[in-house]
Amino acid sequence: MEKVQENKKRNANIELLRILSMLMVTTLHELGKSGLLISLGGDVPLNGWIAWIMEVLSICAVNVYMLITGYFLINSKFSVRRLIELVAQTLFYMIGLFFFFWLIGVVSAESLNVYFILQYVFPIHMDVYWFMTSYLVLYLVIPLLSEGVRALSEKQLRIMVICLLIYESVIKSVLPFRFTADDRGYSFLWYLTIALLGSYFRLHGFGPLKNARLGLIAYFGGSLLALLEVFAIDQVNARTGHLNEIIHVSIEYNHLFVLIAAAGLFAALVNAKPVGEKVGKVACAISPYVLGVYLFQENLSIRYEWQKWFGLKDSVNDPIYLFLPRLLLAILAMFVLGILVDFLRSKLFKLFDRRGGK
Repeated sequence: MEKVQENKKRNANIELLRILSMLMVTTLHELGKSGLLISLGGDVPLNGWIAWIMEVLSICAVNVYMLITGYFLINSKFSVRRLIELVAQTLFYMIGLFFFFWLIGVVSAESLNVYFILQYVFPIHMDVYWFMTSYLVLYLVIPLLSEGVRALSEKQLRIMVICLLIYESVIKSVLPFRFTADDRGYSFLWYLTIALLGSYFRLHGFGPLKNARLGLIAYFGGSLLALLEVFAIDQVNARTGHLNEIIHVSIEYNHLFVLIAAAGLFAALVNAKPVGEKVGKVACAISPYVLGVYLFQENLSIRYEWQKWFGLKDSVNDPIYLFLPRLLLAILAMFVLGILVDFLRSKLFKLFDRRGGK
């Protein structure tokens, strides 16, 4: 009985991590689309350093999300119902939000053409939400992956993961040029690799990251190394102009430093003491809706607009007492708004489910 209770609390830790990772994703969308990640090759104001520190501390978020997927992969079962729900959820945000924003005058129907219509109707195939495209393909092969992972020995799975990491991450992280096949971590193969790593952690432990303290060291260490590499390459590029293609290589999802930070943060939360019962209940109540936060803020209608709502566009030279509160307010507001929208979406889906039957 005691062990069962511990597992429940551990799950609350992971759900809290899922929430944290989506807050970090919101931070990435905020900074990257507001012109705040200025070049580190010259004089950088304090706000610029704040933006970059927040960026490197958040860049591991998507990898963390996929580690969670892999961690539960071995016990996952494929469901056609769940697949349909994921597709319907994506279409709800694409088509439903377009009509909503059109009605309130945020977007204009005149701007539509055949290409944009295809994006709205086939968002998965058109790679509108690149994460959903990879995630849905991964979900389709869950039966194969869950059975395959359980069938492999520890050594076989370890060798497979290491080889994939070398191919996808290690080589690109140490060479001063970019491969043609390097998709910067925006692909199914990279998320398959991360999911398998999460499965390895579940089955065979975290290796060197055996406790929360070591996990946090890896998280902050990987993040710091990523920032130092951006700074170093930006300095060299500013003087020579020869490294422009790889200035931001260390903050790409499949870079080794980002992977180390993601594994460290994941290990830290999983190995940490279970969160309190009240915090756990709140985390478990909110976490089912966090995917909606991503689908909401990355909707084509507002993807590059919501940053303007908070006055963030090119605000890097604003006074810090205005800049930092705006940053934090925008993150919290977009997260809460996304949770509320997806909560309403889930209620609407349940209503149709009851009316339409199974």
